[in-house]
Amino acid sequence: MAKRNAELLIVRAAQLLACRGPVAGVRGDALQRVDALADGALAVAGGRIAAVGTTAEILARFCAPEVIDASGRLVSPGLVDPHSHLLHGGTRHEDYEARVTQRAPSQRLDGGIRYTVRKTREASDEALVARALADLDVMLAHGTTTLEAKTGYGLESADELRLLRLTAGLRHAVQVVPTFLALHVLPESYAQRRAQYVEQAIAALPEASRLARYCDVSCDPLCFDFDECMQVGEAARALGMGIRVHADQTGDASGALLAARLRAAAADHLDHAGDAGFRAMAEAGTVATLLPGVTLHLCEMTPRWSGTALGEAEKPFMPQLARRAIDSGAIVALSTDYNPGSCPTPSMQMVMQLAARLFRLGYAEIWNMCTLNAARALDLSHERGSLEPGKRADVVVWSVPSHGMVINRFGVNLVETVVAGGTIVVRGGRILSASRSTAKEVLCQ
Repeated sequence: MAKRNAELLIVRAAQLLACRGPVAGVRGDALQRVDALADGALAVAGGRIAAVGTTAEILARFCAPEVIDASGRLVSPGLVDPHSHLLHGGTRHEDYEARVTQRAPSQRLDGGIRYTVRKTREASDEALVARALADLDVMLAHGTTTLEAKTGYGLESADELRLLRLTAGLRHAVQVVPTFLALHVLPESYAQRRAQYVEQAIAALPEASRLARYCDVSCDPLCFDFDECMQVGEAARALGMGIRVHADQTGDASGALLAARLRAAAADHLDHAGDAGFRAMAEAGTVATLLPGVTLHLCEMTPRWSGTALGEAEKPFMPQLARRAIDSGAIVALSTDYNPGSCPTPSMQMVMQLAARLFRLGYAEIWNMCTLNAARALDLSHERGSLEPGKRADVVVWSVPSHGMVINRFGVNLVETVVAGGTIVVRGGRILSASRSTAKEVLCQ
């Protein structure tokens, strides 16, 4: 039988991790299983996966001008990061030192989100885009091929729409999914005008809907309440936008219940979500996205103390959170929440490694949560998140032979090669120049 022409073959993988599962997402006990094929191989044609099988099977059916020999290496789907705040100005490293040492900073700082908002507004379009492209380079080099990117550091509608336009214009091998964060935190100038602020957020939605796939709202005691978020969420949904929710990070504001009511694609953080909220999300098909990088960076790893008996420690909070989310039947994903304040890591590898150490999740659970379930959080599980025929050819070749080693080791980048949409964009750990446009090219579109 004549062989089919392909554009790229990857063969002789020590392990080919397919991460297959239902398009609706992997739940419950199924999270503990992944397909790991020894001597695995795949063929790529037209930017899509044409076939997956053993090396003998693929070489018998296909020929291609480019062949990657993955002997002694793991092959996996590209990682999907479903929560980030990509465009921002400034850093918060001085603010962070003051926080962790509990000492006053060396100079007076306008810390927190207010500082980032000011720095973002001051930055030129070119500076914001150049920084975003550089961050995308780092993400790509660490195995991320799909990223959700929110606005959020403009606060005023005109500034938020500016960030959205820049985000939507990015051209990179990492596929960027733009989200308009309509309600993040209330600006001080609106302290006595909350209703007016919500109204201006709603007024910005028609323009935002032309650029963003999603609208996000922060339902949290320090941000906006259930009713305020519901107003914005319903207005966005009426315009055809998908919904995302920052939910219950600092306290239970019924954010998980809000997300379920709005049939949101995902609700993220969820540190204080109640069991009823998780059950409602499970029924609604809303993905629960957990953020172990935030847990680490904000030093939330230690047990919380019971208020009933002095000195009696509760169970560690974050491992309990992850298991509660899984046991509720919810679809659970992991993400970086890359931002300058609560989680300045762009690496999904780091997230995977932290999820084991802080959430006590198993290797298979983590892989499912960073591939197919993370794609499901972006409504993209039908075309990415696993290595299956017909899906977009986003593939990572790792410098280790087993999927468990990616999580067991930490502190080094284990990615050797990345294929995005069927094109090799990282080789030998180095990003190839064709993987993205320049800031000037983005701004001249």
